[in-house]
Amino acid sequence: MKRFYKEVIVAEKNGSYTVNLDGKMIKTPEKSICLMPTKEMAKAVAKEWDNQEKEIDPHSMPITKLTNTAIDRVGKRREALIDELIGFAGNDQLCYRADHPEELVKLQKMKWDPQLEKLRINHGVDLKITKGVIFVEQNSSSLLKIRSIIEKINDFRLTAFYGMVTVTGSITIGLNLFENNINVDEAWNAGHLDENFQTSQWGEDVEAAERRKNLRNELINAHYFLELCGK
Repeated sequence: MKRFYKEVIVAEKNGSYTVNLDGKMIKTPEKSICLMPTKEMAKAVAKEWDNQEKEIDPHSMPITKLTNTAIDRVGKRREALIDELIGFAGNDQLCYRADHPEELVKLQKMKWDPQLEKLRINHGVDLKITKGVIFVEQNSSSLLKIRSIIEKINDFRLTAFYGMVTVTGSITIGLNLFENNINVDEAWNAGHLDENFQTSQWGEDVEAAERRKNLRNELINAHYFLELCGK
């Protein structure tokens, strides 16, 4: 789609913020008005629209995409999305440990145990750990505590949290990043520990490197989006 506008400005509307293109408010793909909770988020979205040249490239607009997701998807299917996140809690990759090689076993313990310890200290959630890939059922009390945490998160912040969990494959890592107990690099390295280890042993092809680059960018954008949500 060609760029069809000249002026991009941030405007306030009923205590929220929107972006106007030549005086018209932008809308989501499902035609809802794109109202944002903070001026900082609206500025970031406005910058993405203003940076478009002759052609509009949606791939270069990650914050706009996350904003649309918060309004069109998360706000309309909260319960289903929360159920999906609880599924990650029941299958958190940090709970499934290798029994060989010894180097990987030690690496998982060193990088993953502190993540689980943060979850236990901060929220009283103690997830079970096992060796191998045989499913281990977590205590219902632990899952209920995690659900209670997630249900208190508003739609925009939940959008960021969902991205953190899905990219890292771990409710534990996602929550630790969401609560600023770890940084993006720590979250990425913990969430992709097994793959990073295999890459260090056997190398990485071009396609895998591109996929990992895109995933890391998703994590960075999710974290930035959380910052734009404000308190």
